[in-house]
Amino acid sequence: MFNRFNLKKQGKEAFYRNWKSCIIICFIYTILVGGSFISLKTQINFDYANSIKKITINNIDAKTNSDIVNEFISNLSGNKLEEPPMFNNATRGVLSSLVNNVSKSGSFLFGVLNAINQIIFKDHILASIIIIIGAILSLFYWIFVSKVIEVGKARFFLENNKYTKTKANKLLYPYNIGKTKNIAITMFLKNLYIILWSLTLIGGIIKYYSYSLVPYILAENPNITSNKALKLSEEMMKGYKWAIFKLDISFIGYYLLGILTLNISNIVFATPYINCTKALAYLQIKKLSLNHDIKNIELLNDINLEGTYLIDEYPQSKDLIKNKNHKWLKFNYNQKYFIIDLILIFFIVSIFGYVYEVLLHLFQYGEIVKRGTLQGPWLPIYGGGAIAMLVLLKPFRKNPFAYFVLAMLVSGIIEYTTSVFLEVVHHMSWWDYHGYFLNLNGRICLEGLLLFATGGLIITYFAAPILTKFLDKIPQKIKIIICIILVSLIAFDFYYSSVFPNTGTGITNEIKESKINDYIKSKKI
Repeated sequence: MFNRFNLKKQGKEAFYRNWKSCIIICFIYTILVGGSFISLKTQINFDYANSIKKITINNIDAKTNSDIVNEFISNLSGNKLEEPPMFNNATRGVLSSLVNNVSKSGSFLFGVLNAINQIIFKDHILASIIIIIGAILSLFYWIFVSKVIEVGKARFFLENNKYTKTKANKLLYPYNIGKTKNIAITMFLKNLYIILWSLTLIGGIIKYYSYSLVPYILAENPNITSNKALKLSEEMMKGYKWAIFKLDISFIGYYLLGILTLNISNIVFATPYINCTKALAYLQIKKLSLNHDIKNIELLNDINLEGTYLIDEYPQSKDLIKNKNHKWLKFNYNQKYFIIDLILIFFIVSIFGYVYEVLLHLFQYGEIVKRGTLQGPWLPIYGGGAIAMLVLLKPFRKNPFAYFVLAMLVSGIIEYTTSVFLEVVHHMSWWDYHGYFLNLNGRICLEGLLLFATGGLIITYFAAPILTKFLDKIPQKIKIIICIILVSLIAFDFYYSSVFPNTGTGITNEIKESKINDYIKSKKI
């Protein structure tokens, strides 16, 4: 017999036994699904016809394409188009554009598309094209991510009912077993049928409950075909639609509490608890359905999901889980570097940084200019940062996260002190981050630090080991000669540029008011 009260009691117990993983998986799922549609703040509105009728874009001639897209998306999602007050001063750079566009439209996807349009294409892409691209990507994400990980979530809660050590990585279950296509098609058909039946009003509600077991059926047997999964859910739900409806209604108090607690209670308790209970409801309906003559019910025969709970993990089936033997390139990232190799890596990265900045300026402004303070084709701040990370952060290489954070710190110190030094010596600045998102006195900014730290990871874990293998093929005497030549050239460049630094339009900015110079003068007095 289907007993709602016992199910809720058992669901609460299942949640308490593994509450951390339950909260984590619901939190991640909410973020992933919430970011898949138009709005980050509200659920998707299926009533597109009425929504589009209400959309009006005023003074279209005075707006950029990005503004039109933002206003369109804001109207569609019901959110008022507003400038984000927190970031009014952040008007330059990739992060500033991204943050402003996402905040303005309320959509991560369309915010990214607008940012790309503004930064790379200078707002030349038509608004209609961006909207079409966004709609296509939204649909793709909805089919192959949102609906697929819904099955992964169902799999987690099915296993969590019995195994107290079930991990949140079950969210990726459909991808790990290589059944993404079948699951995506089945979930798409399920939702398509519900939308079509919704045209009959009452039919949509009935079919919603008729197909409510599909995610759990796929989670238990991902090999089942779409038609069988849909039909099986319909047959199993006969006589239980009203019971599940009453189960849903019984949680209304938790939803109201979520409103009062700004969704905190839903995150830490209600959502994972409800999911635990619904997974148990599926198992109960499946058990009761075995006594009926339902076609294909024998396909749901995962006995490892049944029985009393165990302090363990689900025993993986070799037949079910797709064995993937990825052959990754392996590098000895923890190796020691000799002084000759460090010198050569310094010059390689410095030259790469120079080429990168020249091309970036050319792409953005359509002109070629020499970058940096020196006359030669190198930017020592890039090479110096790379060597500093390789040498100073060696003890942290086994922890990429800690390495990344410390790489941001190291690069920030180098860039900030270099900026101060150049200002004191030459009374000029070769970079200015004022207007960038989260900048410090215009000398460093979050965007730059993230870029440098990411480059540090690439150099440490991939580029430097590869370069070392290449350099090992060069005779030691030749490497020494190359190093002597390069060091001599850059030493002369430093000397010459200390008197005649590389300056000009697109390279430097004259500093008219220097707080550093004022501070130095005050100390002399």
